[in-house]
Amino acid sequence: MLAPDANSLDIAELWAIENPEVVSNYANFDLGYVISNSWAGFEILDVLYGGQSTLDTELAMTELGAALGISTNFASGDWGDNVQTIYDDYGITVPPSVCMPASSPYATGVGGTSLFLKSNDHIQFQTGWGNNETRLTYADPNPPYDPPLHLGFIYGAGGGTSAIWAEPSFQSSLGNTYRQVPDLSYIADPYTGVNVIMTVNGSPALEVIGGTSLATPAFSGLWAIANQAAGSKAPLGQAAALLYSLPAGAITDVKAVNNGWDVRGKITNPPAPALLETAPDLAQPLENTTSFLSALYHGSSTRWYDLTFGTDSSLVTAPGWDNVTGLGTPNGLTFVKAVVAAAP
Repeated sequence: MLAPDANSLDIAELWAIENPEVVSNYANFDLGYVISNSWAGFEILDVLYGGQSTLDTELAMTELGAALGISTNFASGDWGDNVQTIYDDYGITVPPSVCMPASSPYATGVGGTSLFLKSNDHIQFQTGWGNNETRLTYADPNPPYDPPLHLGFIYGAGGGTSAIWAEPSFQSSLGNTYRQVPDLSYIADPYTGVNVIMTVNGSPALEVIGGTSLATPAFSGLWAIANQAAGSKAPLGQAAALLYSLPAGAITDVKAVNNGWDVRGKITNPPAPALLETAPDLAQPLENTTSFLSALYHGSSTRWYDLTFGTDSSLVTAPGWDNVTGLGTPNGLTFVKAVVAAAP
């Protein structure tokens, strides 16, 4: 379903929660108990500037969904820790923060990954989604920037600690006071994204999409399959409440990756002295990141860039739960079988 405008998202969500049989059109209603949401708001702005009623409405909305056995899955956002985006858009300096409703203890927050494939289309490795860009050359014939021009963080999966909602019981193993985001993740990096064919005015067009607005419906589709596989155990309810107790192998832990082929080099531009650039030099600003990937990127322009992967503002991909990928990525059929076995 589609809300009429951005101010009606909560109303549309509540309607979908209260009418799952209409949305699904399935006689047994099983597949109507999964709702995917690609919208997010900055929790910290409501906390600081009188938006408590909005937060309370969205909390009640997700709580109602969970009580009715519905998993409301929300994108964690595409702006990393939100600090730079909020400053750029509002001129306000805030601490690292998360997006709501993904931060609701009754919702399931979905983060993002960058996915790299082998020549046979099997997974080679994946890491947390976060991209920095550094411009290396001017337009064709490509004289170098000396020094390179750091454009910095351009986008990446949201995550971190809620400023208002207490840690739910299913996250007790994380040992925090407040709700942590995300719960898990899926492919989101637009540079390693998914091909979509759209027909516009009768003509098909191929486009590559990304963002946690890709990750969330991808996971929601898998959660619908799990509900279907659960049979009489369905509906499974809020996904997040089951994820943290699944056995090893159901969710693949996503870690920081470095394959040793990062971009580095020397700029020779007489009469200026030669400038040596290491991979970390070119990847700045790294903030808390110590391990990342980088590659030469040409894109649609005639300039050359250094493009990094795994550099998500102040957020960090790490072993176990982390604030970029959560618990990791669901492992297909193994994940579905584990969910069904764990369902009450």
